[in-house]
Amino acid sequence: MNNVNQVLKIGDIIQDDVYTAGKVLLLKKGTVITQPLLYGLERFDCDFNSIDIIVEREGVISQVAGMTAPQPGNAPEAQQDESIVFSDKLKHDAVEAAKQLFAADANLREVSETAVSISNDIANNIIFAGSDARLCIQDLRVTDEYTYQHSVDVGVLAAQLAKSLGMPPKWISEAAQAGVLHDIGKRRVPLEILNKPGKLTDEEFKIMKLHPVFAEEDLHLIKGVSEAAKAGAYEHHEKLDGTGYPRGLKGAGISRIAQILAIADVYDALTSKRVYKPGMSSARAVNIMMGMIGGFNRDYFVAFLKSLILYPTGSRVLGTDGRSYVVYKQNPQSPMHPFLLDELSGNIIDVSQSGADNLAIFGEDCEEMRLKWQEGRNK
Repeated sequence: MNNVNQVLKIGDIIQDDVYTAGKVLLLKKGTVITQPLLYGLERFDCDFNSIDIIVEREGVISQVAGMTAPQPGNAPEAQQDESIVFSDKLKHDAVEAAKQLFAADANLREVSETAVSISNDIANNIIFAGSDARLCIQDLRVTDEYTYQHSVDVGVLAAQLAKSLGMPPKWISEAAQAGVLHDIGKRRVPLEILNKPGKLTDEEFKIMKLHPVFAEEDLHLIKGVSEAAKAGAYEHHEKLDGTGYPRGLKGAGISRIAQILAIADVYDALTSKRVYKPGMSSARAVNIMMGMIGGFNRDYFVAFLKSLILYPTGSRVLGTDGRSYVVYKQNPQSPMHPFLLDELSGNIIDVSQSGADNLAIFGEDCEEMRLKWQEGRNK
């Protein structure tokens, strides 16, 4: 029985270490409950009412569940994901600014200046976050309206990647600006093309490919947008191997901000829910992007992986042995290989080491992945 949503609320601060009946450390003292963390906790086969849990909620400390807390004994210490936190106000303000950008009757100069201000707030959130803090993009999303949320997501992802690359605050702010404004040229693309659920015709795609050109033209009219951000928006569909558009630029001919945006843009497009497709998991999106690596800056892509939480702590993954494991803690040096908890034995497994019985993560634990695993086994 999993009743975590009846016990814990977003914003609760854990006042004492919380252990499962099996003496596994579940939540450390000081942990702040976030939506991604609740999502992960839902996957534990656990009656949360039977565990002693003391929280601070809206300034009041109280026991919200439990009778007698299990003793920790020698249970290994788990760590919670250290993720970048954005206030609800900033998330909603950012989406609202993006909506205004795409409004047909909007004063472009006025709404773009608002978007620039919001992008600076996003950048500051990332600049002042802990050096080890990483990004769980699902924690940022507040709407299913793709066009608006995508602009915000790409701004956040671009700024986080710029920080991971060790860029100075000015560049991080410019990356956020370029990300929030990168698709502004789509204002001038007909809605029947922009919102078409099926594949575009050759003629429609020619028109769609003009949106970076439109963005470059529009951004030159707006006060406060840096030259680097303008170049990033203009070039975000260029690829290092020269197969991108609108100019077919190659390698160093593409600005650094645009090389950052290219990665952020594709990742968010793959993981976002659209009218015609569900969003895919972070890990699955990364696997697809690895097949597109010729178009990306490889060093930037590696840094991008290290800046993300691909398998949230507490979520379940399917091993190559067909068994289900709990993600126990992250591996900063190898984000595709977090430490796993084998609930049957209580052992913690480092899947980045070849000696771990050749165990690897097949994918997130879901029906689709189990079917794929079974198909591979039957071949």
